[in-house]
Amino acid sequence: MGATLAVFVVSAAFVVLAGWELTRRAEELAERTGLGHAWIGAIVLAAATSLPELSVDLVAVRRGLSNFAIGDLFGSCMVNMAVLAVADLATPQVRILTRVVIDQALAGTVAIVLLAIAALGIVTAAEFAVLGIGWATGLIGLVYLWGAWLLHATRRARLLPVPLEDPTRAPRGLARSVIRFGAATVVLLVAAGYLIAAAETLVGRLGVTIGFFGIAVLAVVTSLPEIVVSAAGLRRGSYDLVVGNLLGSNAFNMVILLFLDVADGRGPLLRYAEPSVLVGNLFAILLTALVVVGTLSQAEPRHRFLDPGALPVLLFYALGVLAAYQATLS
Repeated sequence: MGATLAVFVVSAAFVVLAGWELTRRAEELAERTGLGHAWIGAIVLAAATSLPELSVDLVAVRRGLSNFAIGDLFGSCMVNMAVLAVADLATPQVRILTRVVIDQALAGTVAIVLLAIAALGIVTAAEFAVLGIGWATGLIGLVYLWGAWLLHATRRARLLPVPLEDPTRAPRGLARSVIRFGAATVVLLVAAGYLIAAAETLVGRLGVTIGFFGIAVLAVVTSLPEIVVSAAGLRRGSYDLVVGNLLGSNAFNMVILLFLDVADGRGPLLRYAEPSVLVGNLFAILLTALVVVGTLSQAEPRHRFLDPGALPVLLFYALGVLAAYQATLS
């Protein structure tokens, strides 16, 4: 037990350091490429911080633990929104969700669409498949690509001014940022692998289904990079990067389902989802929708108990975990 705990602590420390570095380099990429914090956060940084989910869930699927993987993805989406709610409450001087560009509402809406497709896939995956891959996971991949393009096109349509860089220095600075971003991603992936293995050992004696374990326990562990990146972004005042990363991670988590479906090789992956996993999916949709409403709401002054992006999100997150547990008993 002592050795496992040591591995957990050390790997968590590396995840923290790598997540901090990812945030700094993502900001540099946003400034040097002119893509903007919203697009970098929702696409590039979201994909990087979702690598722990991708790696551990691929291993789980190859071992025949489909519900372990699916539950982790839906649970991670719930955790991401809870993290955003905590971040919003932790900055009482501003309302984070109203300090971001409208692109974030678009990113959140795309995530809701992808989550809804996954929910439909759980219900119908046993009947519809193309080349052994569930129709839902295939459609999720296409919709995600469309959403990434739409987010970029929306940003360009607003013709936001982009700071000019010295042409003799920009390529060198951009290359350095890309290299350091990639190095931090590799460190994050390796450290998260050890972290997840240690966490599984530490909580392996819980008497719950693997689907609920994925939603309630593994999801928190694999969401540690998003938590760290959010904390770093808040400290630097990069609200667009924080919100974009969390909403974008929800969307990218659904794309991971396509990779898992291909790796599984036993037909539609979502056909194996247990009831608690579907409950987690539906609550992830609800939480993401509340956050999107929060980005669109401009109500001032702030009312803590009525703000859709803070306390209600935490309340429904707790309710979602409880409902998922109840589903394991039925």
